[in-house]
Amino acid sequence: MSKLWFKQDDKFFLPKACLNFEFFSRYIYADPLHCNMTYLFIRLLKDDLKEYTYAARLSGLIYGIASGMNAILLSVKGYNDKQHILLKKIIEKMATFEIDEKRFEIIKEAYMRSLNNFRAEQPHQHAMYYLRLLMTEVAWTKDELKEALDDVTLPRLKAFIAQLLSRLHIEALLHGNITKQAALGIMQMVEDTLIEHAHTKPLLPSQLVRYREVQLPDRGWFVYQQRNEVHNNCGIEIYYQTDMQSTSENMFLELFCQIISEPCFNTLRTKEQLGYIVFSGPRRANGIQGLRFIIQSEKPPHYLESRVEAFLKTMEKCIEDMTEEAFQKHIQALAIRRLDKPKKLSAECAKYWGEIISQQYNFDRDNIEVAYLKTLTKDDIIQFYKVLLAIDAPRRHKVSVHVLAREMDSCPVVGEFPCQNDVNLAPAPPLPQPSVIENMTEFKRSLPLFPLVKPHINFMAAKL
Repeated sequence: MSKLWFKQDDKFFLPKACLNFEFFSRYIYADPLHCNMTYLFIRLLKDDLKEYTYAARLSGLIYGIASGMNAILLSVKGYNDKQHILLKKIIEKMATFEIDEKRFEIIKEAYMRSLNNFRAEQPHQHAMYYLRLLMTEVAWTKDELKEALDDVTLPRLKAFIAQLLSRLHIEALLHGNITKQAALGIMQMVEDTLIEHAHTKPLLPSQLVRYREVQLPDRGWFVYQQRNEVHNNCGIEIYYQTDMQSTSENMFLELFCQIISEPCFNTLRTKEQLGYIVFSGPRRANGIQGLRFIIQSEKPPHYLESRVEAFLKTMEKCIEDMTEEAFQKHIQALAIRRLDKPKKLSAECAKYWGEIISQQYNFDRDNIEVAYLKTLTKDDIIQFYKVLLAIDAPRRHKVSVHVLAREMDSCPVVGEFPCQNDVNLAPAPPLPQPSVIENMTEFKRSLPLFPLVKPHINFMAAKL
């Protein structure tokens, strides 16, 4: 029913530990109704535990609980001597939870308000949200969640909690001032408590499948448009999907992002003044990655699109003309950042936990990837650009999300701009006509999915 990862602290030597648990169940995200009920269960549980955990917080113990894709994530951090007591209380409360009807109605109403308030979020946040909906195999919209919330009743929620806890797979990381024997005892306590109170049984191996990412076709460019009903700014996220995560692909992407980071900010934000929010960097989800640009601006999305393409085009010559010394400085800067040792136990634990919940289990990732990084040449990065990112790249895969400002009824997806004749601006390359996404579901149905990334190691033989 469970898989336990353990590491005794050998760096910080503090009387502290981090206990992380993932309770995996396909019920959690099966449909919008189940998604809503999971959220309400967690909110009601936290509400009920508030008084008990307040005293724990004063004594240096904190906990967190949240829902993720197909999983409930629980963490308990702080001084380790009483951690097991707090953890046992939380697990017992989960397994024997009695819902207060008044609190149920109050929290359900607050949840509906938060769903309604999504419309008032910033345009760049909307762009990121829509891209996640487009690229993830299964993702429920705010409208779908709102519609399903009306069907959540107290009896239905009670039945759901019992169903949710009836079959689970638990993956845990216990890290810090704790022995192997104590870690095994904590894991046994969690299992025994769930079995005793909720009659929990393990999931079948075939039920432990994670959601995957949509695979874009070579030379494909898709545009999705939506309007923000509140703000006068536009938002855009442009995503160039590169490949599955691997040592080589990770370093190609991260080094390219390192090289363009400062020029991107200087060009698009400082010089061209496109907006206050201008970001470039890697996007990673479900083991798949790519380069993304996020901008919030008063200017229309198709203009922002053309300026990003103009900037990317200038970077080809910039890298080609770069001296070997400058190129090595970028490698060194990225290597230093990646090899920077965590300053706290919680930061080190977060790195290990990230490997576990992504199911990649590459616990020595930084050393392995930096060793590969140091073998890269300028020609490698130029080739990476020409194959995956250039306007005529054979393996270019692009999705753009355009969020229109409140007063904009419509906006073309591409266009010509007289102001781009400005001698101070890099010329924008002519863009092809993209495929406009009218329906998210049809878009995802028409495309294949990437496989899941293979784990770096056989976890049965692994030791942290």
